[in-house]
Formats: sequence, structure tokens, C-alpha cells
Amino acid sequence: MANTGKMTFDKVRTALKDLPLGDHKLIDIVAIVKKCDTFTDETLDSFIGAFYDKNSSTVKLEDLYVDLTYQRKLKLDNLLKNLKRNKGFSKEKAGHIDVARRPNGRLYVWDGFRRAIMALICDMENIAVSIYTHDPKINNTKARQYEAELFLARNSKNEVMGANEIFFARYAKGESEAIKMGDVLHRANINICGLKPGGKNMGGFAFVEKSLGYHEVIDNEKVVKTIKDDDFIDSALSIQSAWPTNGSVGSYLVCALANVRSIIRENDPETTEGELDRALAKYAENNSQKSLTESRVSNKPLESVTFAILKKVLKKNGQSKKLSGLSDDDIAMLEDEE
Repeated sequence: MANTGKMTFDKVRTALKDLPLGDHKLIDIVAIVKKCDTFTDETLDSFIGAFYDKNSSTVKLEDLYVDLTYQRKLKLDNLLKNLKRNKGFSKEKAGHIDVARRPNGRLYVWDGFRRAIMALICDMENIAVSIYTHDPKINNTKARQYEAELFLARNSKNEVMGANEIFFARYAKGESEAIKMGDVLHRANINICGLKPGGKNMGGFAFVEKSLGYHEVIDNEKVVKTIKDDDFIDSALSIQSAWPTNGSVGSYLVCALANVRSIIRENDPETTEGELDRALAKYAENNSQKSLTESRVSNKPLESVTFAILKKVLKKNGQSKKLSGLSDDDIAMLEDEE
């Protein structure tokens, strides 16, 4: 079981994270994982596989594909922890994986991707399976969208699935609001789950998605769009211009800057958006993004960062409180933190 071409843990983790969207054979992904120098021959030999009797419904692991257009990327840390905790593959805990046979004949894991990868790491040849066969008349895009719908229905209520991952699956499924959100992110040069290669990263996705009104609506929830698409896009690009070497943009900062654009249009027409962008670039010469977002009133992140921009970037001083929407007590709390 000798392995050549070893890579560090961090390099393998990055390689998995950077896998392009689209189809990948599972055995090719496992080949990358096994290059990790953490997986010594001794370690790999300690991971015990499972065997199924001849009456079990199984599928050959070497025949399986995954479509990363809707699936979550692998997290090497979690794979290693699960394998060590179970000393290999536990078929009782794993149950069966769900696979879809597309009209082109290929088999795609739509649920159980990580379990299948762990089985391959343990040198297993087969795994328990439930197979769904697509209508042979549909095309690959329709098949992918239905698999994404199945994946979303099975996993979106799982608390370990992040808002960005739920959005990613909704986008692959073709939900109209997710498609609109994807267009905004693309124009803003923001990369969520690999949809905009080369774009900037952004945390706090749930806050952004809800501020733009494109989040998943549950139980007829009323959608309140607090930030306009164009304001968000212009603000994201302005931040990237002001801090060009930063690999990410702060979610609170983008939304608050977008909020300031709306505020000055309605309440301070003498201040132009061009002046706002120039003031931000000037501020960025000696300050970080964090300096505008680190002091926040609980449950009022948008108003708090809006206040910081008005005060520190635009130098509105006395007007900052009124325009931000914060109370006197809120302001006092923020000033105590400075």
C-alpha cells in the first residue's frame, strides 16, 4: 500500500477545497486524500473496512461519481476524525448511500458522498446503496437539478450545513431567488462555494442573504429586503478597491456601506457616492476593515457598522447617530468600547 508523491495536510485540504465544480470520479478524489502525509501506511492499514453479504444491495465504489455543482466540498479534518473515531468504516452507522443513475449511464452519489469516500479510504470495493434512475428522456442539466433538489430536501435542515452550502444547493437546483443571489455575488466579485473563481471570500453569508432578501423562505415568512442589489455590488467593489490585497470582504461592512449609500441619497444629497468611495479609500490607507466592524451593539450589526462608517470615514460626527438609527444608549455603549 505504498504511496508516493506525498503532500502536506494543508496542501491536500487546499486541493480538495479547490476542486472545480462539476463531475469527479470518487476514486480520483481519494487518490488526492491518500497523498496526505498524515495518512501513513500504518494509519491506512488501521482503518478497517466493512464487508456485505451477497444478499445486500451494493454498488461498486470505483463506478461512482460526484457532482460538485451541488455537493459540499470535503473537509479533510472531519474525514480524519471520523475514521479515527470509528477505527475505519462502520456499515451500521453509515447505512446506505443514495445514488442516481443519469441517462448517460453514470452513477452519481447525491447523498452519502463522505461515507463513500471513507469506504474507499478503507480499501472497500462495495457499499450499500439505494439507486434512483432518472427518466431517460431528460438531459444532464435536469438530472442535476433534481439531484440538487433531493440533496437539499435531505440535508438543508441539518444544523451542520451552513447558509452558504444551502444556497449553493438551491442555486444548483435552479431556484429563482438563489439564481438572483448568485448573479449579485458574481457582479460583486464574491466567491461563495466556488461559483466565482478568483473572487473574494466572504463570511457571514446568512446575514447578507437575508439583507438582500434572497434567503430560503420558511412557513410563509415575510421577506424584507433591507439592502438594494446595486448598492451591495457597488459597495463590495469599493471595499475591494480600497483594500486590494485582502482576500476577503466583511459581510457586515459590505451591507453597512450599502446602507450608507442609501442613507446619503435620501438624507444627504450633497455627499455623493463617489465622495464616499474616495473617503473609504483614504481611510483604508491606515486602517483595516476590522476597525469599522469590531465594535457592534448586540442585535444591531447593520446600524453599528453604519454608524462607524458615517463617523470614521465620512466624518459626519453629530449626524452619525441620527442617520445610523442608533439610540443614545447604543452610542454610549459603542463609545465605551473605543
